[in-house]
Amino acid sequence: MCHLGWGVGGEAWTWRRRLFVWEEGLFGDLILLLQNVNLQVAKVDKWLWTLESSGVFTVRSAYNYLTLQPPLVLSVDACFLWHRDIPLKVVLFAWRLFRDRLPTKDNLFRRGVINQTSRLCVAGCGSLETSNHLFLHCNFFGSVWHFIHRWLGLSVASPFQVSDHFNQFSLGGGFTKAHRSILQVIWYAVVWEIWKERNNMLFNVKECSVNQVVDNIKSLAFTWLKAKYSSLPLNYHGWWISPFTIMGIG
Repeated sequence: MCHLGWGVGGEAWTWRRRLFVWEEGLFGDLILLLQNVNLQVAKVDKWLWTLESSGVFTVRSAYNYLTLQPPLVLSVDACFLWHRDIPLKVVLFAWRLFRDRLPTKDNLFRRGVINQTSRLCVAGCGSLETSNHLFLHCNFFGSVWHFIHRWLGLSVASPFQVSDHFNQFSLGGGFTKAHRSILQVIWYAVVWEIWKERNNMLFNVKECSVNQVVDNIKSLAFTWLKAKYSSLPLNYHGWWISPFTIMGIG
C-alpha cells in the first residue's frame, strides 16, 4: 500500500496510488495513533506482545484477555443498524460510533496517544472532543442538526447520547416504515459528513460553513438513494425542498 521512508525532519509516506476519499479518514486516524511513536533508524523492528512480560505471544494470554472483556451491549437494535441503502463502510463507521470506538481526541487521550492539552474539540469550542459532544453538542457541528430538522419539518429536543439520538431521530413514533428508512439514511449521512469535516479541519486545516456541511449531507443522502432506487422519479431540486414528497411518502 505504501512505503515509509525517512525524509527531512521525520518520516515520509509514499503511496503506490492516490488514496480514495474514505481512505483519507483512515489515514488521519493512523497519523493520530502514531503521533507519539518515535521510530529509531538504527534499530531492527520486532514484534512485542504487551500482554506478556516476556513480550512473546501466548494463546493463554490472548484467551484470558478476550474472555475478560465485558459483553458488547448496543443500545441500537442491530436490525436497524444494518441498512441496505447505506454503503458498508458507513455502516461500519456507525458501528464504531455507537460503541464509542472512533479515534476522537478524548478516546485517544484515554489510550495514551495524545496528551491532556490536545483533548479539546477540533472546532475550537473549548469542550472535550467526545463522540457525544462532537456529533451532537458542539457549537459548530451540533448546529447542523438544527438545519436538518428544519429541512425535514421536525421539531425535537436533542438527547445527550448518540445512540439515543439515532433512536429518536430515525425510529420515533408517528412515522411509517418508509419515513423511518429515509430518516435513517439521512442520519447516517449527517454523522458521516460531520466526521469527514472534522478530519478536514484536523489534518488538512480546511474549514467550511455549517451551510456547506448541510448541503453536503443533502447531496450525499440523495446520491445513496438515487443509486438504490434508479427507477424512482428522484430529482435533485425536489429532494432539496421536500425529501419525503419526492420519495412519494409525503
